[in-house]
Amino acid sequence: MSVNEIARGVYAISGLKTGRCYIVEGDDGLALIDTSTADATTRIVAAVASIGRRPDDIKTIVGTHYHFDHVGNVGKLVEMSGAEFCVHESDVPYVEGRTPWRPATSPIGGVVDRFAPKQFSLKVDRVLRDGDSLPFGGGLQVIHAPGHTPGHIALYAKERRALFAGDSLMNIAGLRLPIAMSSHDMKQARASIRKLAALDFDVALPGHGRPIIGHASEKIAEWSKKWL
Repeated sequence: MSVNEIARGVYAISGLKTGRCYIVEGDDGLALIDTSTADATTRIVAAVASIGRRPDDIKTIVGTHYHFDHVGNVGKLVEMSGAEFCVHESDVPYVEGRTPWRPATSPIGGVVDRFAPKQFSLKVDRVLRDGDSLPFGGGLQVIHAPGHTPGHIALYAKERRALFAGDSLMNIAGLRLPIAMSSHDMKQARASIRKLAALDFDVALPGHGRPIIGHASEKIAEWSKKWL
């Protein structure tokens, strides 16, 4: 596990089993964006300690979407910190366990689902909507970017010119679309990438793969032309 400051007050936690988590410093504490799979609580707490903070400094946890590799440690982290857990309104029924998770498609979808955790439910403290703002990193604007899931969001830190992209895209051996077999609507997912690329940001922080550093919105816009 390693922690790197990507932009001022924005830290990437890498080396987790699945995906990345991000820490954002605010005047009154920390926001944690995504939490990986359910085995990462200890490492996330260690990452927080490595920047001189304690678990109770975590004031907000944002799930960019309902998938278990993004909200897997929310329950334990909320119990430890008392943080407020936030999810977009369209993903709340999945997070709370009222709507069944969408099964993976493709010939290997059944195999993938067999090894995935059973559906769980989490208490959502704050329901997010497009345009909402969270008081971290100079203001994190909620950008509804559906497709991978109905309530998938990105978070835009305009002041720090950073975009927390969730699984709207990946950067694994180059920029890639979200995995189709675990996405709800790929046409919508492509439209969301175009929407995000229209913003002005220097750094993009995906849920999977390496951060994109330097002229990130331009790189994503240029990449998207290949499949438009």
